[in-house]
Amino acid sequence: MNNRNKLFLFALILAAFNLRPGITSVSPVLHGITKDLGMSSASASLLTSIPLLCFGLCSLFAGRLANRYQSEKIITFFIAFIGIVTFLRVFTNSSIYLLITALLIGAGIGIVSPLLSGFIKSHFPEKAASMIGIYSTSMVVGASISVGLTTPLQHWLNNSWKNGLAFWSILALFAVPLWLMVIKHSLTHTASQKRNASLPLKNKKAWLLTSFVGLVTLMFYCFAAWLPAIVEEKGWTSAFGGLVGTVAMIAQLPATLLLPSLLRVLPSRRLWITIFTLSVMTGLSLLCFTNVTPIVSSICLGIGSGGLVSLTLLLPIDKASSPMEASTWSAMTQAIGYMIGALGPFIIGFLHDCLGSFVPILFLLILLGFIIILLGWKITKPAHA
Repeated sequence: MNNRNKLFLFALILAAFNLRPGITSVSPVLHGITKDLGMSSASASLLTSIPLLCFGLCSLFAGRLANRYQSEKIITFFIAFIGIVTFLRVFTNSSIYLLITALLIGAGIGIVSPLLSGFIKSHFPEKAASMIGIYSTSMVVGASISVGLTTPLQHWLNNSWKNGLAFWSILALFAVPLWLMVIKHSLTHTASQKRNASLPLKNKKAWLLTSFVGLVTLMFYCFAAWLPAIVEEKGWTSAFGGLVGTVAMIAQLPATLLLPSLLRVLPSRRLWITIFTLSVMTGLSLLCFTNVTPIVSSICLGIGSGGLVSLTLLLPIDKASSPMEASTWSAMTQAIGYMIGALGPFIIGFLHDCLGSFVPILFLLILLGFIIILLGWKITKPAHA
């Protein structure tokens, strides 16, 4: 790998680090936030759902921006934007202020994320699977360290959750200088790449892929949001529920790290969609029908979801014939997918209020797994079939 590609690789990793802490750092200090700002649990849940909805909505505009300006410049600007808004959380004095920062961070992530898919297609066309593995692993690492370190940071920084949340702006300080160098090295390369930036709204395959991404995202955020509560309902402590949630997040790492190698050995996307979905369904089944320790369930859920989320990032690049097309396909699948995903936790909460138990909900999520496998087989059907 030459120096230019090494620069682009490190820039991709640092950009990915910035795409989750603005959302995931909130949950560890949520109790302090609700207490200090007088927020209800329902309004506090908006700190997670608003960025996801905004992420989805703003993804729709990523391709148009990239067509009008150099995509690397847009990525650099919005990484800096995410960093500035994250730092501004240090001045939080009301719930509205904090919700606005959540909305703006979601908007920034929504622009950057699909453009990074186009960046991979443009600069690493022969190594897309490996780069997606590195990209998604970096996002998981960013999410994991923000979940694990925000509470200790709160204690170290004057016992203030505001300082704990604002600390993660430091990631943008590392990323932006590298992306300014990327802009210099890729000016001529991207000037000739501009194409029609409209979304593939009339393309049947794009809608099938979007449906697949939406259902995977819905399933992921359902158990990501409610896993600790499900564990508590089974009779375990709240602290153990939090541990199970953390294990599920860490368990994503092997799947995201190893996916490129797995695809080299067995290239079939269809096979891995089936295996990873069955892993999630196994985790849900263990929670639903057995009293096996939830740690085993969380490992199955983490491995399966890590693999599936990586595949949702890779499949639009597989289908696209150009970097711009990769950006627009990624924008469409992520936009609608994350909007659907953001509804998941609310649907689960509503059903739990109505039914009084998570067991029938887990059963419905297991059935959803079968639909995901069927959709996955449909979108990966060989061209000659």
